[in-house]
Amino acid sequence: YMTGFSFTADSSAEFSRSSQITGSASATTDYAPTPSILTIAVSDMETAYNNASQRNNTQGYDIGDGNIGGLTLEPGVYTFGTDININSDITFNGGAILDLNINSDKVFILQTTGKLMQADSTKVLLSGGAQAKNIFWQVAGAVRVGSSAVMQGILLGK
Repeated sequence: YMTGFSFTADSSAEFSRSSQITGSASATTDYAPTPSILTIAVSDMETAYNNASQRNNTQGYDIGDGNIGGLTLEPGVYTFGTDININSDITFNGGAILDLNINSDKVFILQTTGKLMQADSTKVLLSGGAQAKNIFWQVAGAVRVGSSAVMQGILLGK
C-alpha cells in the first residue's frame, strides 16, 4: 500500500487524484468496476514481476554495493542481492541522439532481493531518449520514495 499521499476522490468515486502523482490512484473501496479492474491489474503486475525477476543479468551484480546514486545506467538487467539505495540523483541513458528527438525503446530492469530506498529530494533522471515506461524496478522488499523525490519507472513490488 501507499502512504504519504493526499488523495481526493473523483466525483464518480471510481478513483482518486493527487497532485503528488501523475494519473489516478484506485483502491478496493472505490465504486465498481474498480475492484474487479484492480484484481486484473494485480494479476498483471504479478506476471510482470515474475517476468522481470527471471531475466538474466547483463550489467553486473551489486554495482556500487547497491548505492547507485550518482551513476549513469545503460540499458540492460542489473541484479542486486542487497538493498538499492538512491542517495543522490541517478541517470538512465537510453543511448539515443537527443538532437534527433528520438525516444529509445531500450529497457532497464533493476532486480533486488532487498529494498529500494530513495532519499529525500533526489531525482531519477532520463537522458538519451530513455523512457520511464521502459524502466522496471523489481523489488522483493519494501519501497521508500523520500519526500520531494522524483521517481521514474514502473515499481513492481512483491
